Amino acid sequence: MHFFVKYFLMFLFFSSAGWLIESLYCSIGPIVSGKVKKFKFINRGFLTGPLTPIYGVSCMVMAATLLPFKNNIFAIFFLGLVVCDVVEYVTSFAMEKLFNARWWDYTGYFLNIKGRICFRNSIIWGALSVVFIKGIYPGINWVFDKLLDAITWEGIIALTFLLLGVFLVDLGRTVVASLRIHDLVLKAKGFRDAIYGAGDKLKTSGDELLSDLQANYVDDMRRSVSHMTGWQRYRVKRMVEMYPQLLDYFARTREEIMEVADISSLLGELRFLRMDLEAFFTHEKNEMY
Repeated sequence: MHFFVKYFLMFLFFSSAGWLIESLYCSIGPIVSGKVKKFKFINRGFLTGPLTPIYGVSCMVMAATLLPFKNNIFAIFFLGLVVCDVVEYVTSFAMEKLFNARWWDYTGYFLNIKGRICFRNSIIWGALSVVFIKGIYPGINWVFDKLLDAITWEGIIALTFLLLGVFLVDLGRTVVASLRIHDLVLKAKGFRDAIYGAGDKLKTSGDELLSDLQANYVDDMRRSVSHMTGWQRYRVKRMVEMYPQLLDYFARTREEIMEVADISSLLGELRFLRMDLEAFFTHEKNEMY
């Protein structure tokens, strides 16, 4: 039990530290590069809270796999490189399959693998693994040992379960919001396919098409957006900030169907979707780095 408590709390610590470092980097980077002149903090976290779990997972995996080689810098570097790349690749793959979205993309970088990992970051991970095992982890481990010794066991258990509960609730609600976005994207794709089929030629026309779209797509999409703008409003906004292609996708879809005269009467129905999303996430593109 003591082992679980200690490493769960360390997982939260490293997740928070990673979130803070990445958010500051993405907030300061545009100023340094000259893209913006005024500092604006960019929350790069997947969750609502100040946590980026991939950093916590990576640190705990590195501790578990690399500590036996703590006296061999070269082993730490190369094994750390592999371990971090595996974690990053698997996380990217899983999130894309679950949510139809990417939270990072290295496409175009030197020696990248499907945009999920790249050579530059692999070298960085290897170097950070050495710093982590030789410097950061021993110090943090010592601090947590001292803190846990200073708190009563009852207090430690209460704190752990409180933080675990908050983390699981945040994670669960964020996943639900992400799946809502995934579902809406699939509905938009289905809407377009209903109009054009597999190609770019109009699939059908007339009253039959109008009835099909109204019955199977428009009302369903309206309900999806209405739900997203309810209790999930903030969480859905955070997901779209990390997936800016969503607005572009809906904009392109609407531009394409505007040219189809037979469904012009549905544009009024579609306008609710376009306006709601644009108003709801009006400033998200300006926050991306």
